[in-house]
Amino acid sequence: MINLYGKSGNNFYLVAKESMEGIWEFDITKYKEINFMQNHAQYKLEDEEIFFIAIKDEEIKLYLDNIKNTSNCINITSKAIKDLETIYFFQNKSDKIELFIQRITPSMRIEKNFLKMDFDKAHIERNQITIPILNYTHIYWSQENKKIYFKKFSDLESVFSNFSHYYREANEKDIEKFKDVKSYPFLDIKDLDFNKTTKTKLKTLALIIDELDKIKYNLDDYKEYAKKYKPNFIKDDKFQIKNFNNIDDLSDIIFRKIYTTEAGEQEIRKTNSYKVIKNNAK
Repeated sequence: MINLYGKSGNNFYLVAKESMEGIWEFDITKYKEINFMQNHAQYKLEDEEIFFIAIKDEEIKLYLDNIKNTSNCINITSKAIKDLETIYFFQNKSDKIELFIQRITPSMRIEKNFLKMDFDKAHIERNQITIPILNYTHIYWSQENKKIYFKKFSDLESVFSNFSHYYREANEKDIEKFKDVKSYPFLDIKDLDFNKTTKTKLKTLALIIDELDKIKYNLDDYKEYAKKYKPNFIKDDKFQIKNFNNIDDLSDIIFRKIYTTEAGEQEIRKTNSYKVIKNNAK
């Protein structure tokens, strides 16, 4: 038996006392660990892989405080369960904490009337909220390893908003840098309102901006690459940023996502991730 806890709003609750065996199980040793800080720009996880970030205990202070003081967690209420954001349990391993967190999205909460059997008699349960417990861990933290693990950064950021700096969005200063024609004369950027684009595009843009100074020293190579795979993207020797989708085009070029297969039929393909096997740079 373990205590299952949950977070709703700014409060933490004791949700249930149950065994998680066969319901919710997680074994980190089954995964190959991928360092998010070194790979997140262009890496797409395989099923048996998981991202990690090395962190300090204080970075998950809100949860850790309630783990250390479980008496702060009152029994869940019907009102709180309607706004449940996460459920979690923890265990001690060699006096170190292991934390297992599952996100609860609004679409998972179902409020319905349903028929329920009670011994040999059925009755109607009215306005009952049901929340599925998945056999899936969105976020796992090992105090011993000093690492937090996840498959999707959006899950991590949703639960711990303070982690957003690990994968920043382009801010006003970044955008001004991007538009600096003296520093980057190879970019032709039209009059775009970056306040109207998505967070995903701004995060992609932040990654691009971090690479721009490196590109200047090998600009001809990138231009030749663009002419080969995205000929309409380069005009008058400049990369054309006419709309926000062109940010993805620039990302394709900068991170060399497009390639031609060499064995069998030659196909032009695009990858969502890469692993550096050998760097031939001298």
